[in-house]
Amino acid sequence: MTRKIAQILLWIAVVAWSLWFGGLMYEMVVILPLWSSSLPESVMEWNARPQFVVNPTRFFAPVAVTTVLSSLLGLILGWKSGNRRIWLFLSAICAIVTLAFTLIYFFPKNEVLFRNQFAGLSGEEVSIIARSWITANWVRVCIMAVGFFAALRAYNIDSEMSEKN
Repeated sequence: MTRKIAQILLWIAVVAWSLWFGGLMYEMVVILPLWSSSLPESVMEWNARPQFVVNPTRFFAPVAVTTVLSSLLGLILGWKSGNRRIWLFLSAICAIVTLAFTLIYFFPKNEVLFRNQFAGLSGEEVSIIARSWITANWVRVCIMAVGFFAALRAYNIDSEMSEKN
């Protein structure tokens, strides 16, 4: 029974990772260029009409929490699974690190760039914050890619084990 629950959690983790990682890639390719194409003017214009500012938290919050919980519970319940344990561990750690990084680093920057109308900052200061946000986002993409592919690898090993049984 524990093995079956671990398999279901792993499946949920893979789906959640794909949504979280895919959503971030969409944001990088579609949304990011809209507000970062000509700093600081582009981000200031993006934020000129607060009623039109995109609120990605509505999508990312439930997906991130689902990814973290399913990865962590999958690791706990699948701990005795030997050859996929490292992949479950890597997936769970990456999910936790990504969520923590987002909360600690990105949320304060998002407040300045997208919600507080720049809190009296100069254009140069806004550009510096925006560029650091973009650089840090690439770090977040890399961490998420590792976590997502670790979950996929664990799922692949789980599928191979199921085929042998």
